[in-house]
Amino acid sequence: MRDLKKILKLRASNKSQRFIADSLKISRNTVSRIFSMADQKQLYWDKAQYMDENQIKSYLFENDAVSLVYQIPDFEKIHKEILKPGVTLHLLWEEYADQCRSLGKPFYQKSNFYRLYTDYVKKHRLTMHINHKPGDRMMIDWDGKTMEVTDRYTGEITKAYLFVATLPFSMFSYVQACPSMDSENWIDCHINAFRYFDGVSKLLIPDNL
Repeated sequence: MRDLKKILKLRASNKSQRFIADSLKISRNTVSRIFSMADQKQLYWDKAQYMDENQIKSYLFENDAVSLVYQIPDFEKIHKEILKPGVTLHLLWEEYADQCRSLGKPFYQKSNFYRLYTDYVKKHRLTMHINHKPGDRMMIDWDGKTMEVTDRYTGEITKAYLFVATLPFSMFSYVQACPSMDSENWIDCHINAFRYFDGVSKLLIPDNL
């Protein structure tokens, strides 16, 4: 960890543990541990300001079993999970953070977690950039998630399936809720999507072009 000196300096400025954790993008649990060790070893800013990071780390933790190594996320598992419907990277970070809290281990804050995941994806070439031409194709499918529709008069709740059509170049999308995923709704959704995108093009493209 390379923030020990910053933590002690901010502490000397009467900054709270929450403020320090948010500012340095580390867990409050880690800040609390460092505060505790600094109190035990009587190491405060009047002395720490003349020390470098390695000296401070050695002074505080050389003879202690306390680990300041961040818990490394299982990005292989995370990448498989994020491909499932309804799963987001934010949700996976929350699960990772909760697990670390239960184990009493330092964890990466969300911004660093996102950065590390992006690095993992790039390193293992798990994505491929595809160039699309304007108006070349439309990508369509059932979303895989459902939603509940409530009848305003009877209060009856029914399940609806989501049809999604997207123009990959512009990322314009059309979404329609249907009572079932049968062929009749499938064809109807296609017709409505084409009508929608044609209307969008007329709004965006001047007649003289």
